[in-house]
Amino acid sequence: MINTSGRVQRVRLGDDVVSRCGRCKDERNHQIEALDSGGNIERVTCKTCRSTHLHRGQRAEAKKSDAAKRQPASPVGSATARIVRPARSYSPGETFTVGDVIDHSKFGFGEVMDVRSGKIEVKFGGERRTLIHKH
Repeated sequence: MINTSGRVQRVRLGDDVVSRCGRCKDERNHQIEALDSGGNIERVTCKTCRSTHLHRGQRAEAKKSDAAKRQPASPVGSATARIVRPARSYSPGETFTVGDVIDHSKFGFGEVMDVRSGKIEVKFGGERRTLIHKH
């Protein structure tokens, strides 16, 4: 696996990974529940809806332009799956950076997409919310 710093990292049970959730119909943070004999991700549990299913990886290649579609896609569950940071509980008194994963008591898990003076924009599934934070 390649982590956010670009280094190769071995996946382990319990790690977080981005996978397409069939129930949520979106790419969400999941917890790894099972690995195959080769160490590839096999089953995951969605951290939003708690459903357990096969690891589907990311479907970003489905939305690429025609030029990008001509390039060979990496197999799902291979070393190109994106590992996410562990979720932090949201508190207005905390400081967040772009890429942080937060656990909000009302909106669930989300990823910080933008940081502005005293505010953060967080993507929760298909919607974005502006929240306050310490700066």
